Amino acid sequence: MTSLCSIGVDARAPRGGLARGMLTVSHRFRSGLLGGPGILVDKKPLAEAGGLRVESETVSHTARWVLLPLLAIALVVLPSTAHAADGEPLLERCLVSLMEEAKVPAREAGVLEELLAREGDVVKRGDVIAKIDDNQPQMERRKAKAEHDQAVAKADSDVDVRYALAAEKVAQIEFEKAAESDRKVPGSVTRVELNRLQLNEQKSELQIEQAQLEQKVSGLAANSKAVEVDAAENSIERRLIKSPLDGVVVQVFPHQGEWMQPGDPLARVVRADKLRVEAYVDSTRWNPEQVRDRPVTAEVVLADNRREQFKGRIVFTSPIVESGGDYRVFAEVENRQIEGTQQWLLRAGQTATLTIHSKEPPLPAVRK
Repeated sequence: MTSLCSIGVDARAPRGGLARGMLTVSHRFRSGLLGGPGILVDKKPLAEAGGLRVESETVSHTARWVLLPLLAIALVVLPSTAHAADGEPLLERCLVSLMEEAKVPAREAGVLEELLAREGDVVKRGDVIAKIDDNQPQMERRKAKAEHDQAVAKADSDVDVRYALAAEKVAQIEFEKAAESDRKVPGSVTRVELNRLQLNEQKSELQIEQAQLEQKVSGLAANSKAVEVDAAENSIERRLIKSPLDGVVVQVFPHQGEWMQPGDPLARVVRADKLRVEAYVDSTRWNPEQVRDRPVTAEVVLADNRREQFKGRIVFTSPIVESGGDYRVFAEVENRQIEGTQQWLLRAGQTATLTIHSKEPPLPAVRK
């Protein structure tokens, strides 16, 4: 890339007269360097003005129709990378773009019952911006909650276990009494009766195990009902449409009362506290290690010709050198609000001048 673009002029004007000269345009062209009736001049030295210069033997008023189109052509081929005064990369005409944005979708079908956000509202991550009708899942939740409470009460009750323990003690005493009586007076208790009493004792022991098993099953049933309650609550939660990030609502798509299908976009939210500045660096002047993770300063000109600067850092350097000899870099810069308002100074779509402080040490790498 060259820092100047020169175009020769040798053409005949429509009303006669020869326009000859050399149109020289620098990389720091400023549109305010038009002077005189039809003549393009730079009233400062080129190194100081950083604008454009016309050197000609004959430049008449009739030559304007030749020089202006050539000027437009020259600007197309101008480089976007320049040397700052201290030798650091100075990247002009850089595009400011969004870092994060999301079209927030509906996750469940239903009527849009409430629309809580409007264009321009500042929202935090997790803020509810809309609500879909949730009458049905609310009733399902109440039913699941009642069944869960019932299962919990049954699982907490040990009546059956205590009854089985008491019954087992009685059966054991009956068998022991009969056996003792038979020892004292042989034949006083028949063998059949002794067997029946022994069986009753064993049955009571098994009833204890059965009661303990049923109590355990009741606990598992209570856990199952708890899952049903959670599922119903999740169904309710899915009908609350929340912002996935901190940002500004820039567009709301449906109207209250409309039917929403899963996946239908409801609102567009963009992040405004941090923005990305996209630029191209001349690979013949600066290697990636000279710009990677370096701090940057982005400068934009606002509508009232006020210049504002924003601090940031390089977060990405492309491994690909494109056909023009440049490689792409991304910088993240911190935005700020106008004092006393919720309006942001830096906006996506603006153009900025980016200075990469390549002489400063690199910042710690960004971890996702």
